[in-house]
Parts: sequence; structure tokens; C-alpha cells
Amino acid sequence: MSERLEGLGAEVARIQDDALADGRRRAAVRRQLVSDAADAPPELRPARWGPALAWAGAMVAIALAFVALWPRAAVPVAYRVEGEAESRLIDRSVTATVDRPMSIAFTDGSAVRLGPSARARVSQLTVDGATLRLEHGEATVSVRHRTATRWSVEAGPFVVRVTGTRFRVGWRPEQESFDLAVFEGEVRVDGPDAPERVLRSGDEMHRTLAPATLPKPPPPIEDPAPAARERIQTVTPSRAPTYEPPVRASPRPSPSRPSAPPLELRLPPKEPSAEAELKPAQNEPAPEASPPEEPEPIAEAASSDAATEAAPPQPAWQTLLVEGKHRELLTALGPDQVEQAIWQAGPNDLIDLGAEARQLGDPRAGYIYSVVRSRFAATDAAADAAFLLGRMQFHSGAYQASATWFQTYVRERPRGRFAREAAGRLVEAYHQAGDQDRARDAARQYLSRYPNGPHATLAATVLE
Repeated sequence: MSERLEGLGAEVARIQDDALADGRRRAAVRRQLVSDAADAPPELRPARWGPALAWAGAMVAIALAFVALWPRAAVPVAYRVEGEAESRLIDRSVTATVDRPMSIAFTDGSAVRLGPSARARVSQLTVDGATLRLEHGEATVSVRHRTATRWSVEAGPFVVRVTGTRFRVGWRPEQESFDLAVFEGEVRVDGPDAPERVLRSGDEMHRTLAPATLPKPPPPIEDPAPAARERIQTVTPSRAPTYEPPVRASPRPSPSRPSAPPLELRLPPKEPSAEAELKPAQNEPAPEASPPEEPEPIAEAASSDAATEAAPPQPAWQTLLVEGKHRELLTALGPDQVEQAIWQAGPNDLIDLGAEARQLGDPRAGYIYSVVRSRFAATDAAADAAFLLGRMQFHSGAYQASATWFQTYVRERPRGRFAREAAGRLVEAYHQAGDQDRARDAARQYLSRYPNGPHATLAATVLE
């Protein structure tokens, strides 16, 4: 081992000696290189740091781009009600006074101006926008267009989706009346029983659903007329889905007068000539004057036959229904005739009659819909009547009762024309009634079937 170390040390010493011998030459070369580098212009100096600097610059650019493209923090937009501080409170009701409008400014640059007496609720705030629920009155909305903008305004069962526009929207729950006027840009409107519609600058939309007025429950009938009472007792509610008009009985002859004999053609006796009257035949007696009562049977038979052929007059309520004059039927006819119409008219006529009663504020509206469910059970008309009863109860503030009717419609017609609306109203009714457990169950069912429906935002809020 020591011999190997000694040999290695000798080799190192030899190399050092060679280096020292050549040291003077290497020092001269080094001095020359340093002198040349000092005399060279800056742009001709060796770029030893160029690649490193280029790499560092590229990394800085990538970092800046990464920061610029990195998703923003999930901080939703905020809003500020006129005269108040900035807020992100959800489901807050904002009501304008009766004499002046109210402004709501959002941090994304959008703005809402509520008309006098209007009431709205900020139901959702996201990074890209907000959802405003207009409960009553009019609102002018201006949404600032950005790369990703998701704004929506809910007015009753209608949903207005926007990305950047200015429009005015109105909702009156008493008449279930919806109005929309687009001033700039484009919006998409989704409503009940209608496909999504696109409105552009200058377009307007007006929709009125069946009125929803329920002043008070229908009063019971105390003492109907004998004829009406007898009719009500003898009429058996029909469960057939279609209406069959009552059979008209042919008129009977009057009991005080016997039936007339068959009509025979009789010619009046030929009047004798003046000559025969002055000079009658010798072998023939003078003709006797015809009794004035002889033509009587002819007149009696003719009048009786005409009475037999003439049809009895059509009931007034039936004529008004055929002509579509439901308002006149409710206002011009007496209670007995209206009752007769309710128990004999077809299902579609009764649905229309109930809608007219609601518009008039007639308390018989709920009674009419109840008769539809009794007479035409297990039909589409009966299910529609349940939905309409639920909507009446909802707008009267009876949320628990309205939920029962909406649940009835969903159970009877899960794919009916009001199925989506009834499911959404069911969530809203339970939520308003304070029954949060059932509201969450209804919300989960709604989102599973209608993830993009008009009540999807409310359902998601209920589940939070």
C-alpha cells in the first residue's frame, strides 16, 4: 500500500514541476487574454450569461402567463343597495317605496333599478353574475357583458337569461302577468308551457297566465230553489272524460185537451154562384150554411203539429258556453242556471269557466275546479284542476295547502304539461311554509329531473 502511495506522490510532483516550468508562458498568455477582453467593445464580449438570461426571461414570461390565466379566487360578486354598504347577503328582499325607485349596483358593473313599489330578492351570487328574483312590479336591468357572464332574472315562472344587455321586466302575481321589453342586446326567456324564446333589441313579450285570485272559499248553498234542489239530488256525477248533452224530451200534449186527429186535407166548400143563390134547383133543397166551427179542427191540428215539430229553446248557459261568453254566464245568469252549467258542462268549458271566475274574483272558482275533479276524476282536466287549485292557494298565502295540490298534480300527471311548473312550485310552497325537510326532498327531485329548469336556482339554494 505504501509503495503505491509513494508512486502516486512522485507522479504528482512531476506534474507540478512541468507546470512550474511552463508557468511563465501561461502567465503571459493569460495577461494577453485579459488585455484583449478589456479592449474589446461591449457588444463583442463573450456572452457567457446569454443563455442563462434567455432561459430566465422565458421562465418569467411563463410565470406571468400562468398567473394571468390562473382562475380567479371563487369570490362572488357583491351588490350595494342605494344608500347602504356593500353586501353579499343571499335571499335578501329589497323593496322600493311607493313614490320613488330603488337602485341596486353590482361589483361586476351590472345595475338594477326597481320601479316604485317593486320588490325583488337577490337569490344567488356567483363569480360570473347573479340571480335576481322579481316578486312584484317592474325592474330595469343593465348587465355588463364580459367573457363569462351568467345573469338571470326570475319573474314568477319565467326566467330571463342574459349575457350582456339592457331590458325592462315586469311581473304582477295577482294577474300572473309577465312583461318584457329588450332595449339592447339579446335575452332568452323560458316560461311555462312554451319553448325557450330569444328576444333581441326592440322586441317585447307579454304573457298572462290564468288569474290567481282567491278572495274567500266558496260559501255553501243554503236553500236552493226546489227545482234546483231536485235536479242536484237526481244528477249523478259522471266520471266520463267527455261531456254528453242532456237528452231533450219531446213535449207532451196538454192534459186538458185531447190529442188532435190526424191532419186531413179539406177544401173549403165552394161558394154558390149568385144565380144559384137567387134561384135554387127545384128538386134540391137549399144548401145549409156551413157551421163556423167546422174549420176549427184544422187550425187546432196545425198548431199542435207545429208545436210537436218545434224544438224547445236551448238553455241560456249552453248558448253562452258555445259562444265562449264565460263572463256573461257568471254575471248575467242566476245562481240556479250557473249551478246547472257547472254540473252539466264539459271539462274544458269548466276549466275556462273557472279561469274567468278567478279573473272576476268570483269565489265560485275553487268550487268549479272541485266539481271538475269530482265529475271527471282520473282525467287530464282533473289533474289540471288540482294544479290550478294549488296556484290559487299559493297566491292566497296558504302555502301548505298549495303544496298538497301541487303534489297531487305531480303524482297524477308526472309527465303532464304542468309537471315541471308544479314540481318547482312544490319546492317554493314548502320553502315558504317553513317545511324545510320536505322542501329539500322536493328540491332534490326537481334538480334530478329539471337541472336547468326555472326553479333550479331556488332548489339549489334550499339544499345549501
